[in-house]
Amino acid sequence: MKDIALLKNHPAALFGVFLWGLAVILIFAKVALEPGQHTVLDSYLLGAERWIDQVKLYSGPGGFIYTPTFAVLLVPVTKLPVFLADLLWRVFIIGLYAWASLRLLSHFQAYSREKLFNWFGLFGVIAVPIAFSGFRNGQMNVVLISAMMLIISQIIEKRWNSAALVLALVMSLKPTFIVFFLLVTTLFKPFWLRVPLMLLAFLSLPLVFGGLDYGLEQYNNFLEMADSAVELGVSTPTWASFFNIPMQLTHHSVPENWQNIIKVILAAMTWATCFYAIVRHGTKNGLIYLLSFAACYHVMFNPRSVNTDYIILGSVLAFWFTAAIYLWRDKTLAWTTGLISLGVLFAFDISRTLVTDTTSWFNPLMAAVFTGVLIWQLIRKRVFAP
Repeated sequence: MKDIALLKNHPAALFGVFLWGLAVILIFAKVALEPGQHTVLDSYLLGAERWIDQVKLYSGPGGFIYTPTFAVLLVPVTKLPVFLADLLWRVFIIGLYAWASLRLLSHFQAYSREKLFNWFGLFGVIAVPIAFSGFRNGQMNVVLISAMMLIISQIIEKRWNSAALVLALVMSLKPTFIVFFLLVTTLFKPFWLRVPLMLLAFLSLPLVFGGLDYGLEQYNNFLEMADSAVELGVSTPTWASFFNIPMQLTHHSVPENWQNIIKVILAAMTWATCFYAIVRHGTKNGLIYLLSFAACYHVMFNPRSVNTDYIILGSVLAFWFTAAIYLWRDKTLAWTTGLISLGVLFAFDISRTLVTDTTSWFNPLMAAVFTGVLIWQLIRKRVFAP
């Protein structure tokens, strides 16, 4: 009876849980009816198949663009039928995302089954619609943000070994994880030795299973591919990155040298801000600021960001929206984060409607606005836990 009363009093939370269930049903139905369609798993498996054939893993800045370690670890998946591989990959990423979200949310409310239900449901109202395309396509960025949330939880729980393991593993798979990776690894002393050793172990897997010559050759090919991928990102104005905003709106580009200088300065400022948040407000509160600033920097300054990558930002927005309503009862912050979230969700249509022949300038703009909101909350000494 208590649970029934709870559901009646919190329709938004119930709606959020409904969205979680609906997303799972729709995606699994799509996988069953259209196996191999609207998925990036084939790009991931391309690397694994080339690894099995002992040929060059990379063919330019498209297709398989992950590390040789990624290819090695996906070799077993190539033995599965396409339908089963697609299905299991979706089960894995959606389950991981839900579990990581629950783990994170459980640290910031007086734990009870009822309250966690409310937090998780309201979190889903924002997070699930933004994440849906990532779930549908099976994108690796779902794993990235899940790992970020999971690592934050593990640090709060002082599970240094497991946190270091996840940090090293994900970094060995997808180098764009480097923003969050460097922030956490440098700011927390228990990682200074653990993470480099574990990262070295994961990066050595291609040398162990492919042989020294082939493994080193693929790492060299990976660096060449990464260089061309970055160059393509910088030179192509259609990506959803911050420096493409003026290009899409005014057809004026920011010189690459200036981009690099600005990114380095802002990276240093981000590190200093996260350090201040941890020292001034404690580890638990500081970690949420770290996660939030890392998400903003990641999506704004990855030169190859696309609209669907903004699941990383959407997850953080969902957390702040939930805290604004349940923790602080702050209507202004709830409306602000809610409207930014709507901007992220409909960024493609807003971009195209406001400026003809553009599709991706509104998302980085929303990330920049949210960065300002974060700075304002930090100035106001907003905390999640005493």
